[in-house]
Amino acid sequence: MNRFVLTVIALTLLAGLYFPADLCAQGQSRYVTLQCNSRDLLRDFNDNIDLGRKLGHLIRNNNIVTVEDEVLAKLDAIMEKAEVVLDMFPKNLHISVVLLGTADDVSQVFARKYGKRAQHIAYYSLSEDTIYISVEDAKLEVIAHEIGHAVVDHYFTDRPPYTIHELMAQFVEKHITD
Repeated sequence: MNRFVLTVIALTLLAGLYFPADLCAQGQSRYVTLQCNSRDLLRDFNDNIDLGRKLGHLIRNNNIVTVEDEVLAKLDAIMEKAEVVLDMFPKNLHISVVLLGTADDVSQVFARKYGKRAQHIAYYSLSEDTIYISVEDAKLEVIAHEIGHAVVDHYFTDRPPYTIHELMAQFVEKHITD
């Protein structure tokens, strides 16, 4: 082999050490900045989020090339449907979604941030505009519920009481497929 080929192979191997194949780059769409640390998590999340026929038509015309593109399109479609369900269309609505492996991972993040123990499969952090979700437990209704919290949070200048916030999120969860 010539010197050039050996150099390319060596650089490729070194790049593999610094940029692991399962690292999931941060993706961004109209409504969401997506964060995860594994392509496997991203694929599993995508497989778990079934939009069904009615919501699925919202992403048909998108330019979807990668799994990341499909996940972002799904999250945007859920966000748009949540806005319609609540009849709330906040300006400049953009949140982060962090994909974590299990409910234990979500609980650990919650405990680290708030100093409290809680068994959550997902939660929306009002202060961070971020949804943390267990990929293992992810499904359309769970993400719709958390997105409902985000829409309500961004719509009102004065936050409604927690009970009202929760009722609105539950309403989105229940009506996401209508």
